[in-house]
Amino acid sequence: MEFEALSSSELAAYLRGVPSVYALLNQPGELDIAEVGDGNLNYVYFVSNARTPEKSVVVKQAPPFLRLVGKTWPLTRHRMIREVAALRRFGELCPQHVPRVYHADTELYLMVMQRLSTHAILRQKLMDGHVYPKLTDHLSTYLAHTLFYGSDLFLAPEVKKQAVSAAINTELCKITEDLVFTFPFEDHPSNVYSNAFPKQMIERIWRTPALRVAVAEMKWSFMNDAETLVHGDLHTGSIMVNQDETYVIDPEFAFYGPMGFDVGAVLANLLLAYFSRDWHDRRTGQGSDDYRKWLLDQITGIWTAFADKFRLLWREHESRRKSHFIGDDPGGHCAEAYRVRFMQRLLANSLGFAGCKMIRRIVGMAKVADITSISDDAIRAAVEVKCVQFAERLLIERHAFGSIEEVVELARDVQTREHRLQ
Repeated sequence: MEFEALSSSELAAYLRGVPSVYALLNQPGELDIAEVGDGNLNYVYFVSNARTPEKSVVVKQAPPFLRLVGKTWPLTRHRMIREVAALRRFGELCPQHVPRVYHADTELYLMVMQRLSTHAILRQKLMDGHVYPKLTDHLSTYLAHTLFYGSDLFLAPEVKKQAVSAAINTELCKITEDLVFTFPFEDHPSNVYSNAFPKQMIERIWRTPALRVAVAEMKWSFMNDAETLVHGDLHTGSIMVNQDETYVIDPEFAFYGPMGFDVGAVLANLLLAYFSRDWHDRRTGQGSDDYRKWLLDQITGIWTAFADKFRLLWREHESRRKSHFIGDDPGGHCAEAYRVRFMQRLLANSLGFAGCKMIRRIVGMAKVADITSISDDAIRAAVEVKCVQFAERLLIERHAFGSIEEVVELARDVQTREHRLQ
């Protein structure tokens, strides 16, 4: 039977038949339902009690195709089962930053979850110049807890291997392999270029051996390094914020992959926000260096706080039992040296993945509003060129950066190399 999105009346009738959800909504006589999904994959509904709107939930349903493209790109609907499993697992590890799942239906591939009605999508708020003083602490905590507790650093080897097999996400991994690591770097029909983006830059992306080799290395890591359960699509559109709280949503791409993929995605999206900031300053009438500095401070702060928290979790865990990897180590000096080397490698991998993510958002199929909202073609192209130039440096030179501060300094240099918008 051909899939059709649920109508409001169908969804209302369904929810009345789920006692736990019906009670959560305060047993309404009438429901207000709005389809609000603007993502690439699924249908999303806001559902609230018509009399008491504060009683509300989010309903998410997976169609059997990629919504961004339509029925010409079929997908199995089992991704919803994996997303529910990931939300529940991440919720166990970091409940203060993951929305609760109230109900899941494995026949309709539908879930009902906590509605973050007082929160907004981080990407739009960054475009509008909002400051979130707790963002660094919250995102670094989320990354440290989810990435550490899903890894061999914490789990027993047999438990980890079972978890890897249970989290295989073949279809959505293939989307990432194609749209992030492959299609943007070749002459593929899915690529979309802005009107003034220079042809020579496109050809450079296709034909620079050092860049193509670096991207191939990152793709290999993505496909083979099953380090931990990663979110898999951790951009600023998957983060909900207010002044006091931060939540990470939409882990439908979750799988066991490299830790740096999630970290790199966060860094990439903050860097896209930074490079497009001049335009948004002009749009919002701000015109100050303060917000650009705040964005760079988030990049430095999130990596630094994440690394500190991750190492602390690691040390605390090993204080209770022998290291999997070092063994007997009186004084712990060898274990600490290994931690330093591990974090250096993780930074390099994170930078490589950040570079891939930035380039795909410029030339690939799925864009970001930070860039696409720039209405002046020439200005947009100038921003895009800077993003690609910076991303290329990240990829090719990722092992040469000794600290996140060096990365931020490079971003500042690339941004100021030409005159700012007048």
